[in-house]
Amino acid sequence: MNYDGWAIFMDCDMLCQDDIAKLWSQRDNRYAVMCVKHEHNPTEKTKFLGEIQTSYPKKNWSSLMLMNCAKCQKLQPSYVNNASGLDLHRFNWLKNDEEIGEIKGDWNSLVENLKDEKVNNASLIHWTLGGPWFKDQRDYSDPLTDKWFKSREDAMNLYD
Repeated sequence: MNYDGWAIFMDCDMLCQDDIAKLWSQRDNRYAVMCVKHEHNPTEKTKFLGEIQTSYPKKNWSSLMLMNCAKCQKLQPSYVNNASGLDLHRFNWLKNDEEIGEIKGDWNSLVENLKDEKVNNASLIHWTLGGPWFKDQRDYSDPLTDKWFKSREDAMNLYD
């Protein structure tokens, strides 16, 4: 982007169920970055592949971001390659938290927080503990497993 315009960043373990233009329309030039401001305090001790689960301020905020590239110039390769993961995830590269805007709606809905009635209405579902595409994570009684495989099948057959 050459530090110009806006960009969307999202983790790879997400399923968008709504028109992404609705997310894009929330861009606000007052902010360097916009995200869903979760109050996520995981109770698990480990996450996918046995990695240690950590709790920290702004947990999962950086997993879906609208980025105002001109205001993200501190994210030079030299900075990103040397900063700790926590510095990046906690937005320590910004001057202050007033530079972080909030994405409204059901974007970046964390699977472990979704109740059955909300599954069909979430604009974007986020599997933070490993998705059903990993054999060891499949729970065939979970409606989200079917939803993910159906979406994959639809995408693979898009041009048939």
